[in-house]
Amino acid sequence: MSKITLMRHWYTMPVSARLVAIFAIVLLMAGACTRREAFPEESEDPEELAEGESADSAAYNGQLLAQVVFDSVDYIVPPQDLMQPFIKEFGDGTVVDKVMIRKVQETKQDKAGYYLVGMGIRNGAYRAMALELDVASDNSLYLSSNSNKYICGAGTGCSFCYFTFSGNQITGCECESRAPGNLCEQKESSTNQLLKDARLRNMREGETKRPAPVPQPD
Repeated sequence: MSKITLMRHWYTMPVSARLVAIFAIVLLMAGACTRREAFPEESEDPEELAEGESADSAAYNGQLLAQVVFDSVDYIVPPQDLMQPFIKEFGDGTVVDKVMIRKVQETKQDKAGYYLVGMGIRNGAYRAMALELDVASDNSLYLSSNSNKYICGAGTGCSFCYFTFSGNQITGCECESRAPGNLCEQKESSTNQLLKDARLRNMREGETKRPAPVPQPD
């Protein structure tokens, strides 16, 4: 059918029929645009898309360290393996000679909190670092780079400091002697790099070296 014939046919159509035809053409064009937007443009790099998806799926980077069994801590990563990472995390010459996981619970009504603690000496003064652990539903204890970090060190007139807490949260540190002028140095950070590039021994039999991440507890 020629263009002239089509034009004649168009003008002989009733006005209502023309409106219906125009409306149908608009719907077809809108549907075509919608289908096209549902697919990536040919210029988009598939590797970049994959990297974006991976970043969204890897939201938690926790490392399994231990599990609480009948109120006792079952270490999966030996504490002595974490001494060197603690020395590196201090980064100020502190020599760490003791690592442990400590439970923090002010009253029985409070939910228990757990902290990975490294203790040592710098220039003859006591130093300690505590990293908050994530507790999974099966009472497994994980440390992530987003775990809070607390540092407590003996200052002027003080030979030993300890962390203070409320509920299950560390709130600061104070000297064992509360005499005026006896001070403790304290620092706090919302991140840490303790396990970055750390080489840890194999975990207990049956565990993989890098367990699958778990959702961060509420």
